[in-house]
Amino acid sequence: MLRIHRDAPRAVPVDVSQHLARFGMTVPDLFTTDRGNAKLRKGAGPGLDCRAVILHHFPARALARAIDPANQQDGARGFLPALLDLAERNGLTSQARAHNGCPWATAGCGGSPDGGGCLVFSGHGGMGQTVPYARGRRTLAMIAAPELYGRAVFWALLRHHRAAVSAGQLLSCRLRGTDEGPGGGGWHHLPLSISSAEALSIRDRYGVEVAPGVAPLPERLAALPSLRWMEYSKAPTTGALGLIAQRAAGCDVTASFAADRATACRDALAALRQGFRLAVPVAIKRGAPIPETLTISTAEESRTVATVDGDRHDHRWQDPAGVAVILRTKVSRGRVASVADPFSLRPHGLPQILADGDVRLSWPD
Repeated sequence: MLRIHRDAPRAVPVDVSQHLARFGMTVPDLFTTDRGNAKLRKGAGPGLDCRAVILHHFPARALARAIDPANQQDGARGFLPALLDLAERNGLTSQARAHNGCPWATAGCGGSPDGGGCLVFSGHGGMGQTVPYARGRRTLAMIAAPELYGRAVFWALLRHHRAAVSAGQLLSCRLRGTDEGPGGGGWHHLPLSISSAEALSIRDRYGVEVAPGVAPLPERLAALPSLRWMEYSKAPTTGALGLIAQRAAGCDVTASFAADRATACRDALAALRQGFRLAVPVAIKRGAPIPETLTISTAEESRTVATVDGDRHDHRWQDPAGVAVILRTKVSRGRVASVADPFSLRPHGLPQILADGDVRLSWPD
């Protein structure tokens, strides 16, 4: 049982609060919570009492478009003069123009000039410029000083974790809400330096024991007993930023199927062989049944896996390993459904030919 001293000092470290203040933020501004987000409220899964928080930044090259005066699109996808001013005042214009929040994005999800079918512009994210401006400020703060921003994220999670513990709940956390994180996927490598005084403050205020010194973010997150850290990722299976490395760091990660990638089937089979779940967008209408199985085939290999309905809840650690998580295709606000066609499977039982193989969905007779 965590011992929480409610009268302990609240103060966030000065360097953390000053860094966020440069970008017009405070620690409570970082995460979107299930109190203000319908997707996070949609269900905690059978018998699970859980709060949820998610971190949103600009994906792919969206930051560069947002600070480009030549960008003539309206609303959320348009030019954000205040964000350009913020980037210039902080000497971040060149970094912002070069930033790629999704190094494994394909044309169907976010690689096209208008954002394609990327869900960064769905829901409130596609209504006006207030939400994009907030996400842009977070992105600038992250690229300006990743380690310092990571400490801010940790302090924000401490607050949410304490609230969950006090209510007898778990806390579900996603750091890759709309991008792959620092350095294009480096949350599991990000080092956090905690001073002795900071560690004492965390212990007394939040009932969490953290060791002073430098440790990677996953080690810090492991100190939060009620936290469930999960992500979706289009990263490759292997490599320093890959799915296996993410899982080894303590993240419950689900591989995202990219049907419009040249190696779509081989990548999916590689992930399944390693026991990862596979998130698969399918253009199924709301209320229609999901397929019972998914078969992925290449010239060398074929594998059939069971499915689960990924829209029933968003807490993937409750799902078995090696299944296909069927997600009904969502469309970015202001875009027609066809923008999602490149990365979305069609709801029929015929073979669907992809660049390096085919997939087949099967429904019960």
